[in-house]
Amino acid sequence: MEIIILGSSAAIPVRERNLSSTALKYKSELLLFDCGEDTQRKLVEAGLKFNKPLKILISHFHGDHIIGLPGLLFRFGLNRRTAPVTIFGPVNLFLYLSVHRKVLGLKPNYPITVIEIDDKQNQLIIYESLDSELPKVKLNIKENTIFDGSKYALKYTLVDHSVLAFAYSFIEKPRSGKFNPEKAKELGIPESVLWKKLQEGECIDYNGTLIDPIKENIVAPKRKGRKVTYSGDTSPCKSLIELGKNSDILVHEATFSKELSDMAIEKKHSTATDAATDAKKMGAKQLILTHISSRYRDDSLLKLLEEAKEVFPNTLIAEDLMRVELK
Repeated sequence: MEIIILGSSAAIPVRERNLSSTALKYKSELLLFDCGEDTQRKLVEAGLKFNKPLKILISHFHGDHIIGLPGLLFRFGLNRRTAPVTIFGPVNLFLYLSVHRKVLGLKPNYPITVIEIDDKQNQLIIYESLDSELPKVKLNIKENTIFDGSKYALKYTLVDHSVLAFAYSFIEKPRSGKFNPEKAKELGIPESVLWKKLQEGECIDYNGTLIDPIKENIVAPKRKGRKVTYSGDTSPCKSLIELGKNSDILVHEATFSKELSDMAIEKKHSTATDAATDAKKMGAKQLILTHISSRYRDDSLLKLLEEAKEVFPNTLIAEDLMRVELK
């Protein structure tokens, strides 16, 4: 499991920083938080494959967070993609992509699902393709969960920005404990499909005996899942703290230094100190500062990092193509 920063600049790209996009590589899947301009090129530079199952989570409809999405979807078509794409975002996400279909000819030849998060009505509006005229279904949202799979769930919350904006959390479900093959051999269990069941913590019937892999020390107790929270654009708010509680990694915007806190308040953004305070309040283990204003280069970047570390020492400042592994 790995986080890859694809774009870390706010509003205006600079030579060393692309616009907002953060990837989460998880097993055979890729999740993409926001999709700023030219994200497709950054995927290539990061060595990420163009034909893996992909979920894209759009935080809000400011251009530096979504303009790269149509280009990326066009690129997938040129690459003869076959793997599915699911895109989450605020209401009118389907309209945004539908306009590109009608005007520019965006017609994906791969499975694509658009899921709008209607926070007011507390429901998900699901379109099965860009050709859909009406949504397939509307589902009620329970406990802010927008996806609940066998290995992980995705949750969202409304945050405080100048337009409707969401933050997201990736929450891994408890993982199987470490498998001890020698113990399985001691019990005479042959290496077979039975080992796979044991690895998953499943009891098996072997030669008339019920074997519990945990009681027999074949498998260690389940390990706690990992959690990653992405803030999108926001000023400090309680909802983000609640969503991100006990995150292993918090990826948080830090558009300004504390000297420009008045501007941050006016534009409903966060300072580096704000991001660090949020990380501390939610009990996060590590903080990555991103969405950095183009005014901060070289030495002034170190100032942002120092401000955050005064509050939350385990802080990194994002650089494009930086990779952080979650072990």
